[in-house]
Amino acid sequence: MNETTVLRDLRMSRGWSLQDLAEKLDGAVSRQSLHKYENGDATPSPSILTKLARVFGVTPLELVTGPDCLVEIKAFRKRAGLRVKTEKSLRDQFVEEAQKRFAVQFKCAGQLRVKKELQGVCSGEEPECAAKKLRQHWSLGEAAIASLTITMEDHQIHVIPLDADEKFDGVCAVAKGASGALCGYAVGVRKMESGGRQRLTLAHELGHLVLDTEDEDKAFRFAGALLAPKEVMFRKLGEKRNRIKRAELDALSEEFGMSPEAIIRRAYDLEIITKDSYAFWSRLLRKNGVKKADNIPKEDSTWLHRQVMKGYAERIITEEQARDWLGDEQFNRLIGQDMHTTQWDLRKKTKAERAELLSQAAAAAESYYNSDRFDCVAEAGEVHDDGGLA
Repeated sequence: MNETTVLRDLRMSRGWSLQDLAEKLDGAVSRQSLHKYENGDATPSPSILTKLARVFGVTPLELVTGPDCLVEIKAFRKRAGLRVKTEKSLRDQFVEEAQKRFAVQFKCAGQLRVKKELQGVCSGEEPECAAKKLRQHWSLGEAAIASLTITMEDHQIHVIPLDADEKFDGVCAVAKGASGALCGYAVGVRKMESGGRQRLTLAHELGHLVLDTEDEDKAFRFAGALLAPKEVMFRKLGEKRNRIKRAELDALSEEFGMSPEAIIRRAYDLEIITKDSYAFWSRLLRKNGVKKADNIPKEDSTWLHRQVMKGYAERIITEEQARDWLGDEQFNRLIGQDMHTTQWDLRKKTKAERAELLSQAAAAAESYYNSDRFDCVAEAGEVHDDGGLA
C-alpha cells in the first residue's frame, strides 16, 4: 500500500469528492493535483503530505504506509486444562480476526487512530471509580447498558467471537500503527457463551484495558461496577440485606443483563450481603445449574458486516475484498437481502447474466404467488384481507 491508494481510501471512506478535499485544504492543492496524486501521476511534497495528513487526522507516515497494525495481547484468561497447542491456536485466531477488523476500520471507516486512549480516561483510578468515570465519559448515565457489544464497538473496541471450548474465558489486545500511534482495541469472547456470561466477560476484558492491569480481581470488580453501578444497586436492594428472594435476583438479572450469580457477587462486593449469604446463594445456584447458564439473550456483533457492506455499496472495496473479509457464505446471505439491482449493475453484466437474473426473478415471483396466502379469492362485492401484503 502507498500514499496514492491510502489517500483515495481515506477520502472515499469519508464520502468526500476531490473538490471537497481541495476545499478542506484551503486551496493549498487543486482538485487536478489531488487527482494526479491518487492516480500515481504525481507525488505530494513533504509539506503537502503533512497538510493532507492533518486533514484526515493521521500522521504523514500512516498516510504513506496505511494500517499496518501490530496487535499486542494484553490479557489472556483461561482455565486449568487448556492445552498449550489450543491456546496458541486461539491466540493466532484472535490476532488474525483483530487485524482483519483494523484493516476494515481503515478501509471502510477511514479511521486509523482512537481519539483518546482508554487508560487516559481512568488513569490511576480504583475499579469502582474507573467504571463510573467511563460511564460518564461514554454518556451512559446509570441506566442498564442495553447492548454492551454495540456500546464497545461504537467506541472503537472490536468484539470478536471465537470458536473455543469452556476452558477459554476471554482475551483483550491493543493495536498500534506503523508510527506507534494507537489504532484501537479488541476483545475476544467465546461464541457459545451464555448471554450473561458473555456480557460479564466483555466488561471484564474492558476492565483490563481501562485499568491497564493484568489483575483479575480488579478487572472483575470493574466489570460488576460497569454493568450494575453501586448507586443503582443500593436503590434496588438497599445498603444492607439479611435475606434476598430469588424473584429479586431474577428481576435484577433481567434488568442488568447479568446472571443471578453475578448479581449475588456484586451484592457481596458492595457489602450488601454477608459472606455466609453469598456462599449460600452460590451453592444454591450451582445446584440448580444457574452458574453455567442464564436466560440473558446473547449479543451479536454487527460492526464487521455493516462496515464491509458499506464499503462494498460505496465501491470503496471490491466484491473480492468483501468476500475475503466476510467469507462467501455470509457475503451471499447479506447480498441476497438486497433485492434492488440498479441499472448500473445490470449494464456491467453480460447478456447471459442478465437473462439468468430475469429467470431467477421469474421463478421467485411464481413461487411467491403460488403460495397459500393467495389461495383465497374474494367473491364479487367482497373485500379480501390479504394481511397487509399490498
